[in-house]
Amino acid sequence: MVDLTPEQLKEKYDPQPLQVVESERQMVGAKFSPCGKSMVSGGYDGLLHRWDLTQEKIVTQEPITGHHGWLQGCDFHPSQPRVFSGDSWGRLACHDYLQPAPEPVWAVETAHDGWLRDLAVSPDGSLVASCGRDQQVRLWTTADGQKIHQWSNHQHDVYRVGFHPDGQYLVSADAHGMIRKWDVKTGEAAGEFNAGELFSVVRLQDVGGVHAMTFSPDGTLLLAGGTRPKNGGNVQGTPLVLVFDWKTMKQIQALEMGPTSDVYVQDLQFHPGGFLMVATSGNPGAGKLHFQRLEDEKPFYTSSGFSNCHAISVHADGERLAITMTSKGSNGNGRPLDKDGNYLGNSSPIHLLGRPQEEEENS
Repeated sequence: MVDLTPEQLKEKYDPQPLQVVESERQMVGAKFSPCGKSMVSGGYDGLLHRWDLTQEKIVTQEPITGHHGWLQGCDFHPSQPRVFSGDSWGRLACHDYLQPAPEPVWAVETAHDGWLRDLAVSPDGSLVASCGRDQQVRLWTTADGQKIHQWSNHQHDVYRVGFHPDGQYLVSADAHGMIRKWDVKTGEAAGEFNAGELFSVVRLQDVGGVHAMTFSPDGTLLLAGGTRPKNGGNVQGTPLVLVFDWKTMKQIQALEMGPTSDVYVQDLQFHPGGFLMVATSGNPGAGKLHFQRLEDEKPFYTSSGFSNCHAISVHADGERLAITMTSKGSNGNGRPLDKDGNYLGNSSPIHLLGRPQEEEENS
């Protein structure tokens, strides 16, 4: 791929629209299951929404119930039909997502004291990590939800957790840009990454934090996304990706991913083709989807057609993408209104992208 020019990369990986899955409520982010048969998305309505992908057209299934508040995080077991989800009340639950009407395999009602921000399943599927507004990071068994480790070293709201590809370490990132490294087996602290450039205090307002985090496929790099804050209030800032060397824990690169109006890097994912996919979203209607090789100065692909873009998922076939966004014209100030004067709430259309079917059949 290194030998390809940006123009050749764009021609090869330019994603084409396949379908838009509409929703009535706002979603946190759609994810494909590892088996490729399902897609799920946590809703602000307390439901884990599901879609069957095995038919010619996507089929909406009965959602998974039992959560109390906004679903803030979900992740899949790598080999079993299990999905793990957490909500803004601190509940953590496990379900069999292939069942017609899934009942909990297990659930922990108070996994966190309030807002559970994020969760991640280990590469071997044996553990699930969670983090929350209570500044705690916790590690659970996926088989029965037993807690095996708890870390209280963060001083601020913990936004993200993620396992290193080797499964031996866990990282957690907070609202002030501190990323901590933990030894999964021993429970010992193993180091820190300083992403403080993603945080600032503006007129007594805390702005920023680590909004997205991922590893390079070979595990040599840790990437953290957010914004380089310019001001508070209606936040403006440069969407930014900080790249760290995993062994030295030192920052080696910084990627600016757009103008200050695009504000936040909301998601980071590596494509099977070896490049980085970045979703940005800031002011209502702003934001973009970028594809960029780390060795390049700028993206080889950028689309502004996915405004308010906040989540990316890659299908198991490596061809299809799910891009979750917030509806255009979203506002929290009582607008827009329909023709009868009723307030229109936000929703989250999910854009499915890939190669059109006729192209696949002819290739």
